Amino acid sequence: MSGSEERVAQYILERLGPEAEIDNTGSVSISFGEGGPHTLLAAGLDEPGYIVSGITDDGYLRLKSLAEPPPRYGFHKHFVGNEVSIGRYGREPLIGVVAAPSVHFSSERGYSSRSSSGESGLFVDIGAASAAEVAEAGVRVLDPVRWAGKAFRLGQGTSTPWASSRAGASVLLRLAEALRASPPARTVTLAFTTRQYYDNAGLLRAVRRFEPDRTVVLRPGGGEAPGVGAAEGWSSKLADELLALAADRELEFGRGSADKPSFGAFANQETWGSRDAAAVVTVGVEASSTPAETVFPAHLRTVLSLLAALCGVEVQDPGDAFQGPIGEVSDAGVPRGSSFPEILQRLVEKPGVSGAESAVRDAILRELPDWARQRAKIDAKGNLIVSLGSSAEPVAVFVAHMDEIGFEATRLNADGTLSVRAIGGGDEDLFAWRPLVLWSHSGPVAAMMLSFGSVSLGATSAEQAEALGAKNGVRLSVPKVFRRLLGTRVSARSLDDRLGCTALIAALRELGAAPEGQAVRIVFSVEEEAGLLGAAALAESLSPRRVYPVDSLVTSDSPLEQKRFAYARLGAGPVLRAVDQSGLTPRAEIARVLDLAKRNDIPLQAAVTAGGNDGSRFVPGGGVNIPLGFPLRYSHSPIETADLRDGENLARLIAVLIREELSQP
Repeated sequence: MSGSEERVAQYILERLGPEAEIDNTGSVSISFGEGGPHTLLAAGLDEPGYIVSGITDDGYLRLKSLAEPPPRYGFHKHFVGNEVSIGRYGREPLIGVVAAPSVHFSSERGYSSRSSSGESGLFVDIGAASAAEVAEAGVRVLDPVRWAGKAFRLGQGTSTPWASSRAGASVLLRLAEALRASPPARTVTLAFTTRQYYDNAGLLRAVRRFEPDRTVVLRPGGGEAPGVGAAEGWSSKLADELLALAADRELEFGRGSADKPSFGAFANQETWGSRDAAAVVTVGVEASSTPAETVFPAHLRTVLSLLAALCGVEVQDPGDAFQGPIGEVSDAGVPRGSSFPEILQRLVEKPGVSGAESAVRDAILRELPDWARQRAKIDAKGNLIVSLGSSAEPVAVFVAHMDEIGFEATRLNADGTLSVRAIGGGDEDLFAWRPLVLWSHSGPVAAMMLSFGSVSLGATSAEQAEALGAKNGVRLSVPKVFRRLLGTRVSARSLDDRLGCTALIAALRELGAAPEGQAVRIVFSVEEEAGLLGAAALAESLSPRRVYPVDSLVTSDSPLEQKRFAYARLGAGPVLRAVDQSGLTPRAEIARVLDLAKRNDIPLQAAVTAGGNDGSRFVPGGGVNIPLGFPLRYSHSPIETADLRDGENLARLIAVLIREELSQP
């Protein structure tokens, strides 16, 4: 990030060797050849981000942007609902998530009070419950905060947040190799500059220090093809010279437009020795100035060829030199283990968009104790049912849903993109310009949500996309990642309701052996997010006295939400979801469960929230609905956050309730 480029600068120094120098701004430079005219080629090292500007009493981090001006309108909202990395001074970085508004509270929040698109609406959650816990974790004001996305292949390109920020530096590294092998007839200086997103302090220092006769700046952003433009004003002779040179060598460049280098409100009036002797080059990037930027090796080779020609040297075709090894999308789980968080992680990492829950169901079957697996069956709808006690009509049903929100492909377009529709509720701002995974029959495929509803696989035709596994009806989700925050806090897409499923599994394990008694059914349902469809199908054949849906409680325990209702604190225990939009729980049942929890030393909260639950489908058939849950922040976002202690205590409560139901007369 701007102001925190030390690790990148060190890498550049190591690559360039002992001839390279580092200046007071942290920028790295190296010169080749002698005599004039002196050419300066500069590219930035940093990416846009933030620093911690304050810490709230309840443990959230406030932020100040280090991207002035921002690279894109609405820049700040890209960070909402995203994983970030906090660079603790002298220690390893710490993972956090940026608080997201819950879709369930959109009507309560009101349009005018939606989360701010500016930095004032950003709160980073590292899993702390107080400012003291933040301090204990070693996080301080001024620590840098950056997007934590990783690079991955997308078709013929490489996609990573603000990829063009360092693409120019990669070109200059290759050019340095050519200049070392064949020194130029005139002086050429390569400058790898800092703070390109914050008043270009490194670039300004390089221009002042070297006083070049001509300067070319490789800038982030720009159009989809490489471009050349003036560094200041509408045109420059150097830009025209570069375009003519490109034409002579049959290199495809456009007359590009990019953000001109800005030197801040207090810079000297004249930066360049001559405006005619300064130009800007962009490398060609898709989804410019977004966290979904994709750069292409072919474009980088084109820019390298042009700059080498300007320096009067030749470069051999670097082949795939710009395409190093990058981790692919993976569905790998974690090592076997029987602890609550280990089971939860394995379930979270499985894809299970509504209507395509088979991978989750298979994982749950593997986690069940042997006796429960022998009693399990899958009904015609796809629900997984474990029968306890007798085979009679069940007195009670416990149900958690396997599915998650996501997307379904609805059209394969001629240009290789996919049109998709959302399955389940979601705020489109939380998924636009984000990585996705297409779950094809042959395995996971990297994808990228562009504007909401349009997805790129890196293909350029419908045939290429189809070869990757794209077709109507295929499901997509965000990458499956399980994050450990501070203490017992965790964050992932699909904690709703993989944590509920884990609680049912843990409760069955706690029973120890196949229990006898009244009929009780443990159900892992399908298509809850699509309209409680799995539960509705089951309710046609089962009429229990009581039903216990085990699901998240969408809590207002977040700085983005009003606290007038749905307030249940993370870490304070599971929750009786006594009132939601699908019904009310009788007060006598609420009192019974609260008393049972108290007698077993299980912390239990009671709350009112939004949304619906699977149990409501059994009420018309005579069942009493008693929803149980765990407090969940940022519901239906990519970074849902919960506390493991609540899940573990929920499992204890479920085991107590199962035993009570089995013993009913």
